[in-house]
Amino acid sequence: MNFRLSHIIPVAFLLFLTSSCEKPEKQWRFERKIMLPEESRPLALAKDGETLWFSDPDYFRLYKIDGDGKVLDSITGIQRPMNIHFDNGTLFIPEFLTDTIWQYRDDKRWPLKISKRPQAPAGVSIYGDTVLIADFYNHRIIVETPNKSFTIGRQGHKDGELYYPIDVKMKDKRIYVADAYNNRVQVFGFDGTHQKTIGQNEKINVASGISLGEDRFAITDQENSRILIFDYQGKLLQILKESIFYPTDVHFEKGRLFIANFKENSISLYGR
Repeated sequence: MNFRLSHIIPVAFLLFLTSSCEKPEKQWRFERKIMLPEESRPLALAKDGETLWFSDPDYFRLYKIDGDGKVLDSITGIQRPMNIHFDNGTLFIPEFLTDTIWQYRDDKRWPLKISKRPQAPAGVSIYGDTVLIADFYNHRIIVETPNKSFTIGRQGHKDGELYYPIDVKMKDKRIYVADAYNNRVQVFGFDGTHQKTIGQNEKINVASGISLGEDRFAITDQENSRILIFDYQGKLLQILKESIFYPTDVHFEKGRLFIANFKENSISLYGR
């Protein structure tokens, strides 16, 4: 009996030391608000170096601002611009009311050529030669590559089915969909196979925007004015509520988190 205790006590002590040395998870904390032009309604965000683009679908325009909210550039005449994407010097703009994806660079605008026509594109993301489009009214994701074009999902509420998807992102050949009116995130392989459903137990009410970080992702809970942070296994890490009002998009950038407050002319900035 004494022999066993002499081994158990040191092991227990080592376990205590190991657990006590583990660093606590860094939490996101509200830092400040970036106030925008008074009549603007920021729906979606795209980072352009040290500046930020946001779409304003109510007024058919987009703004480029600095870190204090000063307007540096604007684009008008886009009929309901939705979830935008910035890549390699080009801003990609889904125009909801004309079923068009626009490219904008150096004050010039031209349509993106795609094989499959969406019905009300709600979001676009670009990864090299791969284009992802959230096809809102067709309840699917369009995937365009140089060699093929295919779709993921169909209308429904089961795993692998979508109901008015609004945003789409990709990481490590996995496609993450803001399955907005199913109130969840769905993860698909690049071949279209359903891999995981996340957030279905968190009482999300409209999952409208998603952003992928290095080891975690964020999803907007639009109607509940929350941001939910998950790891890639689907574990809920944190819920953000402070100074968030009807969030429609979220964006990770170098240890910061930008949140579009659609019903307030502001962007909330969080840090860690």
